[in-house]
Amino acid sequence: MSLRQKIVATRQTIHFLRRCLRANIIPNFIKNKRLHEICGRPKDSRHVRTIEQQLLKMAIRSMRDIMYSCLKKCIVKEKCCERIVPERLWTRIVGETKNICDLIRAKAKTRLKNKFDRLVDQQRASDMQAVSNVHQNNEANLTSSTVEHLSNCRVTVLGNITLSKEALSLLELGPSFAPAQSITPQVVRKVVGNLQILQDRLRCRANSIVREGGAGDQADRVFPVLPFPCTFYRPQEPHAVVDTKFRLLAESVYRVVRQYVNKRTAFNLTPSQRQGFKELRNRLEAGEIRLSVSDKGGEFVVIPQELDKAITQLHLQDKSLYCRSTEKEYTRQYRKLNKVWCCVAKVAGLPSSTINRLKSDLPLCPVLYTLIKTHKITFADLSSNDPSVFKVRPIISNVGGPTDKISWFLNVILQQILQYVPAHLTNTNMLLEKLLNADLRGDVVVESFDVTSLYTNVSNEAALEATYELLNDHECTLRLYGFSVSQIMTALKECLNCSFFRWSGVYYKQIRGLAMGQRLAPVLAIAYMSKVEEPILDRRPVLYTRYIDDCLIICSTQEEMDICFDILNKQADQIKFTRERPRENWLPFLNIQVQLSRGTVRTKWYRKPSCKNILIHCHSAHPIRTKQSVIRNMFRIASRVSSDTDLMTESLDLARKVARSNGYPGFHQDSQRGGHFTHRRLRPQASVNKAALCLPFISEEMSRAIRACVTRCDLQEEVRVVEIPPGNLSRKLIRNRLYDSLCDTPNYIVCPFNRRGDCMKVGVIYQIRCQACDAEYIGETGRPLRTRVREHMEGLRRSRIQTPLGMHRIECHDGSEFEISVAILAIEADTPARKTLEAFWIAARNPQINRKEECVAITRDLAPFLDLCKF
Repeated sequence: MSLRQKIVATRQTIHFLRRCLRANIIPNFIKNKRLHEICGRPKDSRHVRTIEQQLLKMAIRSMRDIMYSCLKKCIVKEKCCERIVPERLWTRIVGETKNICDLIRAKAKTRLKNKFDRLVDQQRASDMQAVSNVHQNNEANLTSSTVEHLSNCRVTVLGNITLSKEALSLLELGPSFAPAQSITPQVVRKVVGNLQILQDRLRCRANSIVREGGAGDQADRVFPVLPFPCTFYRPQEPHAVVDTKFRLLAESVYRVVRQYVNKRTAFNLTPSQRQGFKELRNRLEAGEIRLSVSDKGGEFVVIPQELDKAITQLHLQDKSLYCRSTEKEYTRQYRKLNKVWCCVAKVAGLPSSTINRLKSDLPLCPVLYTLIKTHKITFADLSSNDPSVFKVRPIISNVGGPTDKISWFLNVILQQILQYVPAHLTNTNMLLEKLLNADLRGDVVVESFDVTSLYTNVSNEAALEATYELLNDHECTLRLYGFSVSQIMTALKECLNCSFFRWSGVYYKQIRGLAMGQRLAPVLAIAYMSKVEEPILDRRPVLYTRYIDDCLIICSTQEEMDICFDILNKQADQIKFTRERPRENWLPFLNIQVQLSRGTVRTKWYRKPSCKNILIHCHSAHPIRTKQSVIRNMFRIASRVSSDTDLMTESLDLARKVARSNGYPGFHQDSQRGGHFTHRRLRPQASVNKAALCLPFISEEMSRAIRACVTRCDLQEEVRVVEIPPGNLSRKLIRNRLYDSLCDTPNYIVCPFNRRGDCMKVGVIYQIRCQACDAEYIGETGRPLRTRVREHMEGLRRSRIQTPLGMHRIECHDGSEFEISVAILAIEADTPARKTLEAFWIAARNPQINRKEECVAITRDLAPFLDLCKF
């Protein structure tokens, strides 16, 4: 009995040590040996870390040998006892021994699990200590209390809110952190929908090659691919070769999903962090707090809802910027926009399907939300409840709004004119190239200018005039897709006129400037600034360049610099510039610092004091390739922008600290750039013409298995696997429409059976239940749900036999009217995937009201997934 108990305890210890090895965590019995003192190296040295990992592997082998030795002895002694002891007594002894071993196993598992969670918390806490030194070269102008707050805290809590340590621990992971997911029925449904999308794309491409005898419809595409789902679904014609390969792929993917569906996914959140997540969700639902992301830092901001409302109300009191409006005026304006768009698009020769796809007949009203400028808050003001203390950046969310799709198309055209704006910067490489080519002889002066609140202070008329001039001057070199310059300007003006939004149920209109959140705002602001800076370019300074609202200017004398600053401030009443001079000979600009000395320019990597350096966390449920790209790109930029070896060393040290603050181990003083990631053979660059198979990311092991399936089915030249990570904390906790219910009709038939506002959901699979006989109808719609339900209700009220509810009323209720309830079964934006999932729901539930011709047939390629979807 004692040997069997020892084996059970030893096996649990081996599991614990292996888990530590996989998570790159060193247990305390190895840490306490203080190997760094014996080796004479820094405590966080990579050499010491390697030795600790080797000791951990040796400990695992030693425990395994002990377990096997005990197991051999136990087997011999049990056989001996079985011969000597009576059978009934031996059976009783074996049963009691199993009970005792089960108790020991449960206690050991709980104890070691808690110990592992404590080690994880300690490891993350030690990694977070690196944040305090990230800004040591960039924060000389801040007070010591503010430096301590900004450097150490990855979460900003405002007002009188108090959060538990568990909630703070969760939020410190950052908005981009994605909790791990397992293979649930919802995940399997996503797989099914994306397989259907892939089949349609492969068939479409193969059939187009057959029809055109060329390389397919994407080879010489003129019109850009629309990123919006089609309104109607037309199944593609079968193709023998493609269908054979796809059938093999679907079967292989099914086997992989079936293999991993019962495997337990490792949590990447500790129990305390999961408790913190529940706390935050409960407080959000109770209306206590609102979560957002800060304006410049990128960290979570927690604020009481009452204070948040007071801040927004104070901002909306600016009568020069906003005015009250009505739903009627908003509706009239977006209908006018659609009418103007249809007119100009028809004249331009766009297909009617494209015209209808780019207009929004039933758009969502844009909403206003604010981002707190935490970098402009003093440490003492963090707990203030005075709304006037906080500065905000207003964002008007236009997703699904009346101008969303049309402005996307106009932006495709207007993006082309940016190459003709002389001072415009597209990236840091262009800035470095301009600095290297500048004539810096003599004692030149360098400063940076910043426009105060550029977007809301732009003159729309002046911006349209500047845009018209750029379009007119370069019309011959631009791809206008059949539009004339006057037609583009007509549509552009109507988009700017549709500047309505809603907050807390009240309609407003922005009467000055551009709205942040409007797709067209950046391009129009750049065009407008090109007119403002013309007098400066005429003076020919040594260098003048600009990225949106940040300007870098180099002049031959300080007097010339002052003149340029005054000229810029006199160009427009609303446009005002601030200036920044070098500190200790270094001038920060964008993500670099610039130093001019004796005709030479020196640059190094720079992180703003307000930036919390929050990247995708090491433990986030993102594919390893995504994390590799983020970290390696950071090191690549830090190296590339550094002008000499000493500055490169300084920049790389800063990059290592940023990596460690986000949980990436292995970035120490003696580590190289890619300290955490092994150097793997890079896969060839995926061709842009490959069809994407988008699958939810579960684990690296499962992703490799899916890619192997694609290769075995001979589709590696036609298909690329795209891993979609789970929803991150930002998506799960942040609500931009927190104060704006989307339901305009109180007690509408959809909302009493769902959450308020679900009647405006688009791209849904829904269920209608007859309250009289419990018969069901399952359907789908790409329009707002209430629009489709109104059509059903109209057919029911008039007893139309062409409609399913009308036919049900006549056949089953002898013409008597009945009540219905509506429920949302799933949400899927893509039409082919939604149609396929609708067919799966109908096949699984066999609703009595549905008719056979109303849904697409389930192909036998996807039919095996039906049992995993659990409808």
